[in-house]
Amino acid sequence: MSSQHEAAAAPDMSATRSAWAPFASREFCWLWLANTVAALGTWIQNAASAWIMTDLAPSPMMVSLVQAAAQLPVLVLALPAGALADLMDRKRHLILTNMLMLATSAILAILASLGRVDAAMLLSLTVLLAMGAALNGPAWSASVPLTVPRQSLTQALVLNSVGFNIARAIGPAVGGVILAVFGATVAFAANAASFAFVGFVVAFLLVLPRAQTTNNVPPERFRSAMRIGLAYAVAEPVVRSALMRSAAFFGCASAIWALLPLYVRQVLGLTSASFGVMMGLIGAGAVLGGLVMPLMSRLFSRNNLIMLAGATCGLALVPLAVVPSAITAYAALLFFGVGWIVSTSNLQATVQLAAAPWVRARVLALFQAVFNGGMGLGAIFWGWLGEHAGLTETILIAGVAGCVTALLTRAIQLPAEIGDPSAPAKAVPRALCIAEEMAPLLHKARHQLLVAISYRVNPADAEAFRIAMADVRLSRYRDGAISWALSRDVGDPAHWVETFRTRDWHELQRGIERLNLADSEAVIRARAYHIGAEPPRVTLLLQEGRT
Repeated sequence: MSSQHEAAAAPDMSATRSAWAPFASREFCWLWLANTVAALGTWIQNAASAWIMTDLAPSPMMVSLVQAAAQLPVLVLALPAGALADLMDRKRHLILTNMLMLATSAILAILASLGRVDAAMLLSLTVLLAMGAALNGPAWSASVPLTVPRQSLTQALVLNSVGFNIARAIGPAVGGVILAVFGATVAFAANAASFAFVGFVVAFLLVLPRAQTTNNVPPERFRSAMRIGLAYAVAEPVVRSALMRSAAFFGCASAIWALLPLYVRQVLGLTSASFGVMMGLIGAGAVLGGLVMPLMSRLFSRNNLIMLAGATCGLALVPLAVVPSAITAYAALLFFGVGWIVSTSNLQATVQLAAAPWVRARVLALFQAVFNGGMGLGAIFWGWLGEHAGLTETILIAGVAGCVTALLTRAIQLPAEIGDPSAPAKAVPRALCIAEEMAPLLHKARHQLLVAISYRVNPADAEAFRIAMADVRLSRYRDGAISWALSRDVGDPAHWVETFRTRDWHELQRGIERLNLADSEAVIRARAYHIGAEPPRVTLLLQEGRT
């Protein structure tokens, strides 16, 4: 569950309210406690699994496959999980997914007690555990805003970050001690106990409001919900840019997570307890990064802060390769933790702040997919390179690549301020006529719908109108359009027609309900070029057949 709890822990440090304000909410208190306990169990499990693999199959590729097995299922299941989180009852969804992870961890503990865990079994159960985490993650991340008022959301995310990174700081060390003293069975059982606690909190102590639905419109279909979630992320420039920079950062930063167990064992010649301490130092660095983030946010823009954090992570890997020693590793990993939390938190906060409430779980699922895909695919690549080039050489390459990537991706700009996507839309006049005999066909929702909007634009304003309509195009796709086009009448240069297609009448109604302030302002800017006393004419065309 590491990815979703970290995803739920991404602060936007621009606010100045008290960091303790969210604890006034009973639901947030329980959510925070469950988040911290689950993160602690996860880090104990991660440390145990990675170290056990160094006994079962001590090669860079096999050790890296432990991380890949924990990350790649999230890449595959993230978007379906996000759609389920937006469509299903949130509480039921969280209970079922935590019970799946509880059962998997318990099976792993039982097999470990019987001495039946081999490399294939460890990887298989790690994959199953990751599948549960993938299904749980978007719902968990999207639940945080449901427990606090919007003005306290930033502080809630900060507190979640503190809890998660306290678990990161002590979890690996505790896992290393448990492994050394009690063995793998107790480590896996501790993770199972953490899921049992989370399931109890969600079932009996947490109150989550049900998602609002559009009046007189059936719920979204599952496949359509996934498509719209993906389309929203592509059509929202802030989300798209943050996901691109996330992929680059996590791909490079994954090297140390994948290779650290083998580096500690083979290069430094240390024990599992030392490995746990080093993982704990990354967590301690992350806590330190969270404490200094308000100061850094005032000194640097969001864009530059993420660049500097990525470069810090890359530079921290260089001394591990050049001067391999325990003291060097302790200091370097502490700095890596600072850069890690600053970059990860700001990237995820950007995504969360730019996502509308009705699609938030799906957008966060895509961030989770990028996070886990970058970590998982990166782990495979760095593991393969480690087998061919050597451990220290691979870590050096990863460090240099991280620095270069951070500098290059700075060109993918992220705004300093992000508009509120939940702000209500301004009223936009519409002239729409539906014949009485066509209404039943619309409500059956068996036909795609083509919406055509006719504009009259002064030819001298043609280029400005095209630019304004580019924002309208993004708005249509964010709100559910399948396709969009802008056409001009060759016989009448002042006549323009905007067309977009939706899956059916119900999807069009949902799109209208989803309109926010940014959408309506884009339409108003475009309509400012419309000449004539009447508003642009809107025509609905029902698709009767295809060639």
